[in-house]
Amino acid sequence: MEIRQLTTDHERRIFANRATEARATRGFGFRYIKLSHFEKSLRFQTVYGIFETAHALADDMVAGFAMHDLASLPQSFSKPDLSHLPPSSVVEGGVLWSLSRGAAGVARQIAPVIVGILQAKAVLLYPLCKPVDLTSPHRELGFVNACEPIPNGLAQTLQGEPLWVQPVILEGEKLQAYVRWGFDCLFRNQDGRQVFNLDSRRPGRPIPISGPLQRDHAPLRTDRISIPAV
Repeated sequence: MEIRQLTTDHERRIFANRATEARATRGFGFRYIKLSHFEKSLRFQTVYGIFETAHALADDMVAGFAMHDLASLPQSFSKPDLSHLPPSSVVEGGVLWSLSRGAAGVARQIAPVIVGILQAKAVLLYPLCKPVDLTSPHRELGFVNACEPIPNGLAQTLQGEPLWVQPVILEGEKLQAYVRWGFDCLFRNQDGRQVFNLDSRRPGRPIPISGPLQRDHAPLRTDRISIPAV
């Protein structure tokens, strides 16, 4: 399985279409009110697609997730007030979707690795809380309420009913533990040792981070992460 950064309009368009399909057909089902707004916002986010194989085409994308810092794109909703933090130090986790069993779990494991690489001081999420509560997985990772629930004016149920989100945030020691957990998931244990599989066929020179999350002090990273089979 491979996680690949999506950098072209074509790849991001496929990501948006797959995310829309997943939203409508997985779980209780909902849709974006302004799909064009969602597609445009992806231009300012760092977007990742998940593929079953390293040589899969963009059309074979089975899951994906996106994130951005608040210096590149404002937070999705006006609350909570995070003006006390430098915008570049706050990462908002955007859409996470999956059309394949297990792929969403892989995305959740890799997201904290990227957060760690970006040296974020806080992570902000907006999980749904009404009409269904999807906050539990995030609370298990240490996220806490950042403010009261707020209406989501960007999406609605398939029946046209409103959605509510619960802003949650992760900072400090809990954020550090979150990042460590991500790296522990990436580096699997083998005979008591941590093992990370690399593809020797790919160039050995790292590729600089590209897109809106680029910073002068940001460390280099590759644009693909291969997940070893377990």
